[in-house]
Amino acid sequence: MIIEDSVWKKYFDGYTVFDCAIFRQQGFFFILVEEKDSRDVLPKTRLITLATDRLGEAGIRRSQAEDFSFSSVACGVDPTEYVVVDTGSNVYSASGKSNQFERKIEDLISLKTPVGTMVTIRRVVRVAGKLYAVGSNRRLYRREGVEKWVDLHSKGVGAPMPADYMESKLSGSWSRVIGFKDLSAFSETDFYAAGGEGDLWRFDGKTWTQCPLPTNAQLETVCCAGDGKVYVTDLHGNVWAGREEKWAQVATSELSWGSQPVDAFWFKGRMLFGAQEGLYVINGSKQLVPLGDVEDGVPSSMVTGRIDISPDGNHLLTAGPYGACLYDGKTWTRLFSAFDYR
Repeated sequence: MIIEDSVWKKYFDGYTVFDCAIFRQQGFFFILVEEKDSRDVLPKTRLITLATDRLGEAGIRRSQAEDFSFSSVACGVDPTEYVVVDTGSNVYSASGKSNQFERKIEDLISLKTPVGTMVTIRRVVRVAGKLYAVGSNRRLYRREGVEKWVDLHSKGVGAPMPADYMESKLSGSWSRVIGFKDLSAFSETDFYAAGGEGDLWRFDGKTWTQCPLPTNAQLETVCCAGDGKVYVTDLHGNVWAGREEKWAQVATSELSWGSQPVDAFWFKGRMLFGAQEGLYVINGSKQLVPLGDVEDGVPSSMVTGRIDISPDGNHLLTAGPYGACLYDGKTWTRLFSAFDYR
């Protein structure tokens, strides 16, 4: 086992994996959430940096947060760092030089919308070499360093709001109607952001253009893929693909609420979708199906689901509630599983 029994008990036991990120073949980050029977008190969040080429505890750093909720993590490349952001704009960062809890994004820049509501951070992603916090009300915040975030709206390059955005009777529902929830890009001048009720936008570096996606379903993920298409999923796992003005549904699905896609990445020549119940792929019948249905040797949903790709594009890290696996396009390597320690 890559993780010794004593290390597992000290750092992982009693927690489930919520998200993951990868920098290199032997360098990872995991967000762990305390297993609790009651939700009256917020579960603790444990933040783990893991280097598997270092033996025992020498390869692990741990921090713990009492007030993080629904956190996500991404790996930055310039500088190299892992950055965690939660829905309340709490921030934690870890690099080779330091690991620290930073001031909230809302303590550094205003997250208040013109209609008086607060932006909710949905996730943090690496796009075109930069890290972005993706927020409701079509908000994007670019990270420029420790405790430095730039609101694209404040720079005059934010996505436009609906014409009736300022009507008070609608203000409470905008976070459901409009994006964003995910962000992807082909380059610095070709971004796609998705969320809300079919709310998909393209940014060319200067101007945002709304894409005519043929659905009003709640959008979950977006991926600018290696085949030149953009793939978008909704709450039930239906998939649309296209670019700019041309879009078509390429897969149907009936995933239940709570099992919807949470990640979408192009890896080694194909689209992979990560959901709460494992990995999915589009089959020949244009259906979104578990990856294990179309090929052998795929690990179970207990150790797969969340996805991240190493910056060099050579390795895929996936994590489920009870473990994690590494994939190079041919071979699956189980990094750890809770069931190995019982």
